[in-house]
Amino acid sequence: MKKLNLILLSSLFIAFSCDAPQEPQVIGYSVNQDGVQTPVIAGPESTSEVWSTYIDAHNERDMEGISNLNSDEFSAYGPAGEYVDGNDAHREFLTQWFETNNPKWNILWSISNTGESSNGDVGDYVTAGHQVTLNVDGEDITVYQVIDALIIDGKVQMFNVYQQERAQVE
Repeated sequence: MKKLNLILLSSLFIAFSCDAPQEPQVIGYSVNQDGVQTPVIAGPESTSEVWSTYIDAHNERDMEGISNLNSDEFSAYGPAGEYVDGNDAHREFLTQWFETNNPKWNILWSISNTGESSNGDVGDYVTAGHQVTLNVDGEDITVYQVIDALIIDGKVQMFNVYQQERAQVE
């Protein structure tokens, strides 16, 4: 009888320890052009990995690496109304910005998600917070950026940059 109980207990343990299919974890929502909320779910870790590699390439001034991680349909929106359309324009923008302000990024956090854009396309996004050091008129300043990037097939297709300058607290 003990042997039968042990076999039954072992069988139950094995049955319940197997991975069961799980529903995607809803972590928020987006609103499409018709005003309808659609779920945003936890996305693949690979989008955060792409973003980390992308930021490393920026910090290393690796223009070839940045270009290789940009998709053919690359675009970006900056915090002061800048719009960059295409890989060549991005390279030109960064070359000037690197020379003028010597930006250095430190990723503080990153969240991968999958959701529907306002036009109905579903994609993988990474939203990441950064501490950025810039040289302005010979002085280093620190700003904080949240960047929301669309990652398709391991490439950065577009991103939006939101920036905050904090008052010095003494």
